[in-house]
Amino acid sequence: MHHRTGLALIIGLIVLVCAATAGSTSGVASQVSVTKTNIEPGSLMPGDIATVSIEVTNGGTDAVQISRAFLEDTMVPSVGEQVGSNVGTLGAGAKRTFTYTVKAGTNTHTGTYYPWFYLDFGEGGSLSTHIPVPVDETPVTVLVTSRPDSFVEGKKEHIQLVIGNPRSSEISGVSVVPVGDGIEAVQTGHFAGAIPPSGTANLTFDLTATKETTLGFEVTYRTGTNTHTTRIEIPVVFGDAKTMAHLVVNNIEVKGGFGSYSIGGDVTNAGLTTARGVVVTTGDPAVPENPYPEYVLGSLEADDLSSFDLNCRVENATEIPLLISFRDADGTLYTQSTTVSLDKAGGYVQKKAPEGAENADAGLPLPVIAILGVLAILACGLIVKKTGLIDDLRNSRRP
Repeated sequence: MHHRTGLALIIGLIVLVCAATAGSTSGVASQVSVTKTNIEPGSLMPGDIATVSIEVTNGGTDAVQISRAFLEDTMVPSVGEQVGSNVGTLGAGAKRTFTYTVKAGTNTHTGTYYPWFYLDFGEGGSLSTHIPVPVDETPVTVLVTSRPDSFVEGKKEHIQLVIGNPRSSEISGVSVVPVGDGIEAVQTGHFAGAIPPSGTANLTFDLTATKETTLGFEVTYRTGTNTHTTRIEIPVVFGDAKTMAHLVVNNIEVKGGFGSYSIGGDVTNAGLTTARGVVVTTGDPAVPENPYPEYVLGSLEADDLSSFDLNCRVENATEIPLLISFRDADGTLYTQSTTVSLDKAGGYVQKKAPEGAENADAGLPLPVIAILGVLAILACGLIVKKTGLIDDLRNSRRP
């Protein structure tokens, strides 16, 4: 008996609901329908504000009096007054668009929400329908597709990014700015514009790090009139570039003395990329001098070798630096240094006279003293021969 009573109540409720629904579109109200809806942006992120436009059309032959129109957004909070009163008459065949503002709460999750749109025709009935408002929490993605394994201080590096839009609606005003203490960027930013759903934008940055730091890329974009920012960071740690040129000096030969030297040798590119504009010279305390104060080798490809000759003057030093400079494909300048010993010069090395020496001879090298001694003997021989001293000696010894 109780089961029959409950079933009767349910059937009664269904009948009442059907009657109420039928009554809401009876008479002139049945002429009016919602013919178009638009949400801008197409999907909201949590905290976003969107504009909801609802087009209503009177498809009948009689004008319809609309006394009230409103959007009841119990599932998506509204912003501002959403109710319009005394909206007037909608003529036969006429259209009217009602515009409302809705906002997704900051804690709103991904899904579709359905605010309730309601038109009151007074005694002519009413029209009501749900308006779907999608909310999508998915942010823009930022991928680093190319970067160096390790950074080199002062070297310009190329960083390639891909900005992706995984959302169901377009994002616009996409811009990317590199940030970081100690980061010098050729491009201070890129503007990618609009990215459609499932679309991407490829960007390249040329950056130089002057110290170990954190390199960040700030991506700003809009969903409708709402602005969002996301950030990706890359640690900048210095190390040896695995693919850059590396110059090695071999077969060094030093000749000369008395402070003036000529230095020759070979330079080999033991790296993996071409060294451009290779120049070899000597550094302090050496003073480069003609005819070869510096030697230009030009470009050295990987595993390539070239010889050089240098001239310099050195005082009171037994070692000098050999400086090799070159540039990479981006024009970044690099300098390497190799120490050259002058003690192994294939000539005479000038020695400084000891302090307190009473005459200049004390400071002469032994080879020079020996040469002077030979010259003195030869000179004495010539003098003796010319003066006839030898003949006099011979005559004096005869009986």
